[in-house]
Amino acid sequence: MLLALGHFIQARERKPEREFDRIDGDPPRVIIAGFGRVGQIVARVLRAQKIPFTALENSIEQVDASRRFGSTIYFGDPSRPELLRAAHADKAEIFVLATDDPEANVRTARMVKRMYPNLKIFARARNRQHAFRLMDLNVDGVIRETLEGSLDLTRQVLEALGQPPRVAQERVAQFRDHDEALLKAQHLVYDDDAALIQSSQDALIELEQIFAADTTETRGQKWVGGVNREW
Repeated sequence: MLLALGHFIQARERKPEREFDRIDGDPPRVIIAGFGRVGQIVARVLRAQKIPFTALENSIEQVDASRRFGSTIYFGDPSRPELLRAAHADKAEIFVLATDDPEANVRTARMVKRMYPNLKIFARARNRQHAFRLMDLNVDGVIRETLEGSLDLTRQVLEALGQPPRVAQERVAQFRDHDEALLKAQHLVYDDDAALIQSSQDALIELEQIFAADTTETRGQKWVGGVNREW
């Protein structure tokens, strides 16, 4: 009875398989791999400018949901060489890697770099470790998915604490530049935990010094209604 029950549960949980879509149409300028939160935004901007793209997604549910809103999207695994050939990857200019699985993301980037070395890759990274692995592959751009939203949130918090908007914006811009430089430096030692921790501690001290120096430079100035006035 237990064996029969196990087979019954497996049969109910097993989802019906569907063949990958056949890709039609002219060669695109851009291929978007992954049509979730990130891929959809890229697609909307491209579509509004009538820039041809091909969107690939390996989730049946995501494909069906996107098609309800009129999106042209193909069901298939973007890490499969035959699917990329069908999508005319050899004629595309840009490959946007927006899949949300870090392992699949890196695997796809490695394959695309090998098969299409002239295709520029701009990849979404979930976190710093994911970004480091993509940087190992020398992709053209690595975008950390939470960075810009976190910086905008930080700016709003600083303003709510009483900092003038221009000062808050400058602090955020300084942090962005500093963190991008830190990311490149840590890429060289990211497999060494001790060096990685030390670089983070050193970076905090350096950032404190940057903010302190900037505060000293603006001392003796008064902010009135967002306007800088000497006093």
